[in-house]
Amino acid sequence: MSVIESRPRRDLAAMALLLAAVLLAYANALPGPFQYDDWWQIVERPATHGLAAWWHAPLGIRPLLKLSFALNWSTSSAPLGFHAVNILLHVLNTLLVWCVVRHWLASLAPMLADSRRAAFITALLFALHPAATEAVTYISGRSISLMTTFFLASLWAQETASERGWQRAASPLLFALALATRETAAILPLAMLWLALCSGQGWRTALNSIYLHIVVLIAAVVIAIAIPGYRHFFAASVGARAPFEQWLGQTTAHAYLVLHPLLGLDVNIDPDLTIPAAISAAALATWTALIAVAVLAWWGRRRWPWLTFGIGWYWLQLLPCNSFLPRLDLANDRHLYLAMIGPALIAGMAIARLRSTRVQAVLVVVLATTLSVATIRRNEDYRSEVALWSATVRSSPGKARPWVNFGYARQQAGDLAGAAAAYRCALSRAPTNTQAINNLMLLPEPWRDAPGQPDDCRRP
Repeated sequence: MSVIESRPRRDLAAMALLLAAVLLAYANALPGPFQYDDWWQIVERPATHGLAAWWHAPLGIRPLLKLSFALNWSTSSAPLGFHAVNILLHVLNTLLVWCVVRHWLASLAPMLADSRRAAFITALLFALHPAATEAVTYISGRSISLMTTFFLASLWAQETASERGWQRAASPLLFALALATRETAAILPLAMLWLALCSGQGWRTALNSIYLHIVVLIAAVVIAIAIPGYRHFFAASVGARAPFEQWLGQTTAHAYLVLHPLLGLDVNIDPDLTIPAAISAAALATWTALIAVAVLAWWGRRRWPWLTFGIGWYWLQLLPCNSFLPRLDLANDRHLYLAMIGPALIAGMAIARLRSTRVQAVLVVVLATTLSVATIRRNEDYRSEVALWSATVRSSPGKARPWVNFGYARQQAGDLAGAAAAYRCALSRAPTNTQAINNLMLLPEPWRDAPGQPDDCRRP
């Protein structure tokens, strides 16, 4: 059997392994309940309670995301079906990563005799990284994972358009679907442009290849301006903080994203991040590191275009939420979902370029095992609201909001003494926290009036 004849079998084996890896890592996420934003986005939102409700609801932001929730609800209102869809989306995204990276490496790493190995390792790391859990295990994280499906499908259609003509029209359409799922998909034309430039194309050729996507983006901006929900959404964002505060805050955010969820050291649904009062040594160190990485990307653009592309991809995907436009939260782990394809590609290429296939295999097995265990453990935190917020206050003990949510979860579980203690912990961090005050006052007298001191706020 020739190498060419064996490739379909190798591809089927790779797909089967990726499927098995995702199902193994996320099987324990299926029994999880609705959590946090799931209640107001799905359970308490009439527009997501079936197709008829979605169709007759006023047009708002992210209509395709709400349609996906409505389709789920029309089948069953139990969280099991929502979790199953999220996991299937992650399977699809993993396979799309495998497909698109193979196409990318043909021009980004022509020295490779076979790009399949590097693409497989990239997809495997993407599939198993615990930073993906907030976009997969957390039902409301579907805004990221579903948008990623259309985003990557649009890239794949664009990459293979020369092979099959219909993809040239499919790619802009898929881009429109991505925008209707989550507005951060607007970065797609820039990602396409970056890929073309790193692949050696000129500016004019690169721009000509994405002009339909630019037309779609302009149309989406016009439509968004006409929808009150989007106008309110962006107005609230712009007014969140001043530009200098945003710069300081995002310095902290980028350091957190790299040093915690990206390295797999700490995955946290509500990280305790604050805006520094002034420029600090940590901020200077962060920007020095970012500049050094940028210099490395520029220096290696001809020798290692895959490295330049991977670094640029990471930054581009964080651009909508972690740059100039302020958000209530400085950073969330789920924003790494699409961004971490860049670091995964760099790691995949570094391993695939090793001379010893045995060393490659050992590294892949060690990384896959480590990431799988971390993901499975993180999914256990989503088994109940009490478990999730208990894990969160362990990671963010100095922030009031996790303690409020931990208290409410305890209250819903019938642990009124524990709820009162958690609310007091929140007030020891933020004495004017309205939600903590109101929740505490609504508790029955024996628990509401019990004495509580900040020293009682031990990590659960």
